[in-house]
Amino acid sequence: MAETNIKIPSINKSFYDTVSAKANQEKIKNVIRPKFGEIIKRMSGYSNVPTELIESFIFIESGGNANAQSPYATGLMQLNGATASDTIVKEKGAGRLSAEEGAILKKYLGSRYTMVEGVKPKQTSLGKTFITNDDLLKPEFNVLVGTMLLKQLMDEFTGADGKIRMDKVIVIYNGGRYGKVAKKVIPFQGTTEDLITQVPKETSSYILKLLGTQGILDTMV
Repeated sequence: MAETNIKIPSINKSFYDTVSAKANQEKIKNVIRPKFGEIIKRMSGYSNVPTELIESFIFIESGGNANAQSPYATGLMQLNGATASDTIVKEKGAGRLSAEEGAILKKYLGSRYTMVEGVKPKQTSLGKTFITNDDLLKPEFNVLVGTMLLKQLMDEFTGADGKIRMDKVIVIYNGGRYGKVAKKVIPFQGTTEDLITQVPKETSSYILKLLGTQGILDTMV
């Protein structure tokens, strides 16, 4: 994790015990990397999001099941069409959609890619969803857009000291930015220990799974 300024672990609490933590790493090593490692490595190169972080989100979100679907999200990194659409537009509007990333999007979107090409500087949304569940079931497409979203949130929640508040990244990635929880967490200035008391159980567990002792990142570094 040398590429990023993230405190690991970020909180002195655990979700996983030692046996579970070892099993998690074995699944990442023996299931997720063999199936999706090449995709993850490429998307990491485009975005500068560490491979370990992408692997961790894939593990927690879907367990490496590219066909995973919930009522609200789809695929390896569990995205929905509205979030994916806005993420792509925001990336294009910020002027950092690379030619390689654009080529991948065009491969899957076909004629819909003209909407991306028409995005203006600093534009963050088209006001409509143009990404489908079928798009999000494609591993390459899903990991590309999920990694874009991670990078956008990491940049947003990097403080003046250069440190990334991954706990806030998790809250927004997991629950979106327009609900009551996000509105409380985005301006929050307290510690991660304090923040987990401000969010639902599912979200606090997610923070511990990723950032706690024996968490996914703790056992990778």
